[in-house]
Amino acid sequence: MAHIFHRVGQPFAIAHVNFGLRGADSDDDARFVENIADRYRVPFHQARFETALVAKNRKISVQMAARDLRYAWFEQVLDSFGYTGVATAHHQNDVLETLLINLVRGTGLAGLQGIPVRQGRVIRPLWFANRTQLLDYVQEHTLTWREDSSNAEDKYLRNRLRHHVLPVLQALNPALLTDTLPETVERLGAAGRLLREVLAQRRQTVVVEQAGRLLFDVRQLVNLTEPQFCLQEWLRPYGFTSDQIRQIWMAVSREPGQTFRSATHRLLHDRDGLVLMPLAADNAWHIQLDEWPQGDVVMGVLRLRFKTFDKPDGYQVPTDPAIACLDADRIQLPLYIRPWQQGDRYQPLGLKGKKLVSDLLNDQKVSLVQREQTAVLLSGNEIVWVIGRRISHAYRLTGQTRRILQISLV
Repeated sequence: MAHIFHRVGQPFAIAHVNFGLRGADSDDDARFVENIADRYRVPFHQARFETALVAKNRKISVQMAARDLRYAWFEQVLDSFGYTGVATAHHQNDVLETLLINLVRGTGLAGLQGIPVRQGRVIRPLWFANRTQLLDYVQEHTLTWREDSSNAEDKYLRNRLRHHVLPVLQALNPALLTDTLPETVERLGAAGRLLREVLAQRRQTVVVEQAGRLLFDVRQLVNLTEPQFCLQEWLRPYGFTSDQIRQIWMAVSREPGQTFRSATHRLLHDRDGLVLMPLAADNAWHIQLDEWPQGDVVMGVLRLRFKTFDKPDGYQVPTDPAIACLDADRIQLPLYIRPWQQGDRYQPLGLKGKKLVSDLLNDQKVSLVQREQTAVLLSGNEIVWVIGRRISHAYRLTGQTRRILQISLV
C-alpha cells in the first residue's frame, strides 16, 4: 500500500502500533516500518501499548484490546496532525474471513458484508485485491516484507478459518475471491441499503421524538411485518444487546412498568408505549441556585423562567399548573432543583396536612415516564413546588404578600 501511494504521488504518513505481544519480533517489526517511512521520506508515528495487561484489566480478548487501542490512537493522530483518514491494507481474504467469523458467532445482514470499503475516517484501498494478487505485486516490484509470526498459529479463530476452512472453500469454488465474494457482498450491500430505507419509512409511523426522548407506539409496532426485527434494528444503535431486545419484546405484551438499561440509555415500558432516554439526562435535573435567577434556568430540554415583581392590586393567580406564583419573601436561598424521591413529603396547595409526592402523582394519574421526568424545587430542605404539578401551601400568595416570584415551566 505504501509503495502504491508513493508511485501515484499520494501524500501520506505511516503510523505503527507496537502491541508488545511478541517480544523482539514486535520491536523488529517497528524498526522495519520506520525504515520504510525513511525510504519514502514520509512522517512516521509510533505508539507502544501493554496490550495483554489492558486486555486483562478490561476483561476482554487480546485481539479486541489491540483493536480498540490502535483505532483510538489513530483518531488521536488524525486530530493532532490534521490527516484526513486512515488507510488500512485489508483485502478480499480479510473480507471473507470476517464474514465467516461473523457467521460463526451469529450476525445480521450487515455482518455478512464483511469489512466495508469505507467506515468513518477509515478507508481500505486494497479491498479489491486478494492475498495472491498482492503477493504477485510484491514479487513483481521486488518489495521486502515481514510476516507476523502469529499468523502461522491456530490460536485465534481467524487463523483457524484461514488455514483450514478457506482452502476448502476455494477448492470448491476457485473464483470465490475474484468473482463470487465481491458480487455477493455487492448484492448484500444493496439489500442492506434497501432495508435501511424501509426501516426509516416505518420508523416515521412508530417513533416520535419528544423532549429529548424517543416514544415507540406499541400499537403501531405490533402491526408491522417482523416487528421484533424492526425494534431490534432501531434499538441496536443505543447499545441494547440482542438478549435485551428479546426481553423488551416479551415485555411489550405484559403489564407496563419494566425498565431496561444499556451503557448509555434507559428504556421504559410505560402505559403509552416504550420510551427511550439517555442516562446522562438525569444530571440536568440537579441544580443549585445561590442567587435569585435572572431569566431562564435550563433543565435538560426544559426551561424554568423566573420573574420577580411587586404584587399589583387585584392580582389574579394563574390557574395553569405550569406556572408557580410564590410569596418571594418567604423563600430563602439557596434554591435546589432535583428529581423527586420516594419519601418526599410536603403540604400541597389547599390541603391541611402533608402528603407524599408519590401519592400526589398517583392521584393525578401520572404515567411512569412523566414520573421519571418530574422534579421538585426546594428552598433549603422544604419543597416549594412539585414542578408542573402543584405548589406548597406554605409558599402561596396571601393578603400579606408584597412580592411575587413567578416561575414558568417552558
